Amino acid sequence: METKHLTYFKVENFKRFDSLEVNDIGQFNLIVGDNNVGKTSLLEALLFDDENYDDYLRNMWFALYYRSLPIYKENNINYVSFLLSKITNDRSFKLNFSYDDRQINHLDVSSKIKSELSKEELDNIGNQIVLHALDQHLVRFDLNGRMDVKFIFDYESAVGEKYVPYIPFTSRYDSDLIIFFSRVSISTQKLENIKDQLRYFVPNLISIEISNAIILQESFLVLRESTNDFAKPLVEYGEGTVKFLRYLLEIEMCENKRLMIDEIDTGIHYSRMKEFLKKVLQSAKNKNVQIFATTHSKECLEYYTKALEELGFQDDARIIKLADTKIGIRAYTSRFIEFENSLDAEAEIR
Repeated sequence: METKHLTYFKVENFKRFDSLEVNDIGQFNLIVGDNNVGKTSLLEALLFDDENYDDYLRNMWFALYYRSLPIYKENNINYVSFLLSKITNDRSFKLNFSYDDRQINHLDVSSKIKSELSKEELDNIGNQIVLHALDQHLVRFDLNGRMDVKFIFDYESAVGEKYVPYIPFTSRYDSDLIIFFSRVSISTQKLENIKDQLRYFVPNLISIEISNAIILQESFLVLRESTNDFAKPLVEYGEGTVKFLRYLLEIEMCENKRLMIDEIDTGIHYSRMKEFLKKVLQSAKNKNVQIFATTHSKECLEYYTKALEELGFQDDARIIKLADTKIGIRAYTSRFIEFENSLDAEAEIR
């Protein structure tokens, strides 16, 4: 499978960003900056899929859903409009991106209604018009001059059917973990690897299972330990254990692609932070996953630096700082030696 790691990214007219350009992107990217500067918005902008526009629309729906915005179909709202910048009246946002530092791709995402489409576009979506007879809202995608049009519809019922490579900071234990575990555990080798990693939090772990013995007709992830006669629900092991398992499973789901994580250190005690980050980064390296993660914590920055050094991943790592300047939000990328020196000098890089 082709590796889908970004080396360059630019987004225009998207949420708080009039124009935000990110250069020199690495495999591991920790995004920092003040409150309300757009760290989570950058993760949402990175949810684009240039190969499957239905999945892209689903990704956008998912991100907005976790923002608790009124994006349901009955409100007759084109939810793409929530992603547009309020700086202009432009009904589109633009992405420029590169996977190899050679070719820059251009993707224009426009909010449309049926009456604004050309005859050719209407002809191309003829079957969709029959299926969406009552719907008016559409999205036009223009990738390097190649156009496609998709209807907006409510993805609420379909969220669990497709994977979205985004972990909101609110994500803890939910039914999606059972879905991810079911997919990953089909492979005995992958299951054994997950168990080995999880023993960092649960040293006596024997097995991870799906069980409905706790509440009939309700499935739960349970852990079985050598020191306990009974399996215990995963949720009893605390937020850190749950979050760590989620990261391991979602990294497996994102092999050769990218994964966005909001506030990666939430729920992890500082005493475990370095080893936790080492295991997450090593798992991502093994699966060739590109990580974009946000943090507010200086401790996370410090342990990120130590983890990279101990793993020997310095060349793969970046810190991307977002700053609100007189000319708008800007991104400043630092390589390992630069942010290590800043931390040693106790300079403020958050």
